Amino acid sequence: MKTKFDSVVKLKKQQVEKIQNDIQKINKAVLELSSKIEELKASLMQLTLPKSGSFSKITQINTQKTLLRNEIQNLQNQINILNNRKNELLEELKKARIEYEKMKYLQGEEIKKQLKEIKLKESREMDEIAILLRNQNES
Repeated sequence: MKTKFDSVVKLKKQQVEKIQNDIQKINKAVLELSSKIEELKASLMQLTLPKSGSFSKITQINTQKTLLRNEIQNLQNQINILNNRKNELLEELKKARIEYEKMKYLQGEEIKKQLKEIKLKESREMDEIAILLRNQNES
């Protein structure tokens, strides 16, 4: 049955689904960044200072370590930003679900109302037919 809430319910459902998709994208991005961090940590652990050699070689390895640590920190910051956004989206999702459920409830109530009106109309029509048949039989 068509109700005045159909389009609103559809819109609210789409909003919920969009937020859920955004959360899934964030989760995927966090996993990818975490994987990159693990790779960088493994690379960092593989870098060892030479026991002998020139000072420039030691400086170069220390510079590489610093760059790797900075990259790990940048990726960790990105994960923190994504997690903050995810928390915001979770709050939005909670509110959107409540709104969606409200509209679904109102739609259900509207359908019940329409069904009640249809049954009442059918009952009146059946009464009218019964009266006509009774009058016809009496004549």
